[in-house]
Amino acid sequence: MYENTVQDMQPRGLSNEERENSPPPSAVDGNSTKQFEPNDDWNDITSDFFNCVKELKLGELVHDSTFGLLDAMSAIEMMDPKMDAGMSCNREATPLTFDTAVETGQIKLNNLQPKELIGIIDAVYSCTVSWLEGHSMAQTVLTCLYLHKPNKIECKTMRSFSIAIQKIINLIRSITIKANVYEEEDFQHSTFDYNLSAEITETKAMNMLKAAEEELIKKTKESEDEREKEEIQALLARVRFTRLFLQSLVGVYPVKQGTSWPHGQEVAAQSTLSLKTEMIEIVKSLNGALELAQVIEKTIELGTQPEEGSDVPNPIGFSMMVNQRLLPPTFPRSTKIKDRHLSIQYLTELIQRIKHSCKIINCTSYNAALNFLMDFNKKFTPCLLSRSIPQILYFPTLRMVFGVKPFTEVLKESVKAFIAPPALRPDNPLYNNPFAISCINSFFEYNEPPFQSFFAICGYNRAQQRDHLGFLLQNFPHVQDGAERVDVYLHSLTPRSENSRHLACFGTWAFYHCLRAMSFYLLAGLELELYSVHEYLYIFWYLYQYLFSWIVSALTRAETFLAEQEYAADPKAIKSNQKKPKPKKRKAKTDVKEILFNEAMETLCGGYYKALAGFIKEDRIPEPLPMFDNEQVRFEHRFAPFANLTTPPPMPYSEFKQMKMIMLQSSATELYAAAAKHFHEARTLLETFPNPDEEWNDIVKVAKMNFVMMNLLASGHSRQSKLPPEFDFSCHRYFPIIKQRK
Repeated sequence: MYENTVQDMQPRGLSNEERENSPPPSAVDGNSTKQFEPNDDWNDITSDFFNCVKELKLGELVHDSTFGLLDAMSAIEMMDPKMDAGMSCNREATPLTFDTAVETGQIKLNNLQPKELIGIIDAVYSCTVSWLEGHSMAQTVLTCLYLHKPNKIECKTMRSFSIAIQKIINLIRSITIKANVYEEEDFQHSTFDYNLSAEITETKAMNMLKAAEEELIKKTKESEDEREKEEIQALLARVRFTRLFLQSLVGVYPVKQGTSWPHGQEVAAQSTLSLKTEMIEIVKSLNGALELAQVIEKTIELGTQPEEGSDVPNPIGFSMMVNQRLLPPTFPRSTKIKDRHLSIQYLTELIQRIKHSCKIINCTSYNAALNFLMDFNKKFTPCLLSRSIPQILYFPTLRMVFGVKPFTEVLKESVKAFIAPPALRPDNPLYNNPFAISCINSFFEYNEPPFQSFFAICGYNRAQQRDHLGFLLQNFPHVQDGAERVDVYLHSLTPRSENSRHLACFGTWAFYHCLRAMSFYLLAGLELELYSVHEYLYIFWYLYQYLFSWIVSALTRAETFLAEQEYAADPKAIKSNQKKPKPKKRKAKTDVKEILFNEAMETLCGGYYKALAGFIKEDRIPEPLPMFDNEQVRFEHRFAPFANLTTPPPMPYSEFKQMKMIMLQSSATELYAAAAKHFHEARTLLETFPNPDEEWNDIVKVAKMNFVMMNLLASGHSRQSKLPPEFDFSCHRYFPIIKQRK
């Protein structure tokens, strides 16, 4: 029997409380003074330590029971410059601050030459771009000493620029924090308690820049030296660019006050019109900044340049270690300030993205806004700032679209445009029924957060979108259950004499959005290259057999229901006893493009599914070793977010296994021929729609290339080769071009 050694060391006969308060054994013996006396008798054990280490075998580790591997991984090795942030500071005897730099004459507060000002401004913009890419403000923008105390700067141009940059930084920070579509690794918003000229308004900062511009224009006219005049004009372009950029951000981030919707629809309409007018002015400012950015890029060489081999972005006005003590006590990140030419190119692309993001004000419906964000992410691969701007423009205040219209009203309009439930039609008795109104309002108020989250998810970067979609799909069962209950209740309120029945209207709308989220989730995995090639079979199977076919079914049902509603509401059609409504009457509302696109996607995924089945039939796709693999576990892991859904029900692995066995009974030649047919049908569907966009043309190209390859394989091309096929995603991020080497 083993006894606790800790208990043996404690005095006998004492309670737990007495033991905690009792003095140590040395104090009882009267040796307390010796215990706390400093011991200067140190022994050097370095050689003994290394001799003991030699007895350890490779891979062996000796550690105390209270210090495990996790503690060792997160520990800081003291005095090591790579791990101890304090040692980085010790490289400089005294880190240069604003006051010490002024005292020693290392920075000038007045009489700055145009060449020096150009170099400082270009370096500050390089630091700003580095901050936007995720680095700490203390290691980028705030390394410029002029930004620490701009009010003490005597040079009018430098003072106005420093204050304006602080305002720009603060606006970018406010926009990103308000939009809240970033993670810790995307953006660091801490200002490290710097004031950022909070006492000066943005309007005053712009007026200061305007005054600096006028002074530079005057100097340009007075100067006779061509070189000096060129430098002043380059400096003027930078000051004007700063003012226009600041003016654009101020317009994007105004403080909008919401109106009372039931009593302010006219005010709301005027506010929306006013917002569009503001956007026109913002775009004008951005166009002006875009032109000036080209001038800036051409005149970068006119300013002072960073010294070779130095991390300092400019020889004047910067200290890389000035804020090192403000950083957390972890190993310091190696912050490389972005090159000046690349920084101006980044700002040029940023302005173009901001211009495009402002177009969201034209998206009056929820579906249009959602599609806009998805297309925006596809075309531009936007940065955090340009992803945040559509979020704050659409939701400047909580639950108010454009700051004037309740989000619940926008969702009602979305349902009405999608399927037009009888209860939302003014000519239906349920439209004014207080019980129906209360039921519908309660449904939208309760289920508003998931749809707002779906909109916000489209503002995250691609990797985070997929993670957040997985959590969003956990809430959709509640939305669908609520939609079904609303449909049943409204149908019970519908008079029997009424021709239009209220069946599955809200349910179809919720079902459609759930399917969009599911397909978005699976396709994002292809874009992020999360799937192995041997997993493509059940990914494309799920998209082909279920998701895209269900989306087409939901859209077709909504289309048919809308046509029936118009037919029932048309007295001429009833008198003429027309059996079916004419589709021509619904051209304005029919979204033929979306139905056609999803039909093409369904067929395209069918082509990949059968092509992959052919490759598996011929053992061209390497499978993982059975001892390290379980296909059912992989299958259930990939579709885990769908497990809680009731509509559509998650497809079990047993069904996929059965379909796979049936599919593999066909020969490889038949599978390749069937895949070629699918690719040809997808191409034909996409080519029938006039004026296709860039994505449609890319998918058509992919379908053409795969059609040719499948025909070659079906005719016996590379039949003897067992090399695995290549899947090239360079043309489209979701649908690869299949290549087979001989």
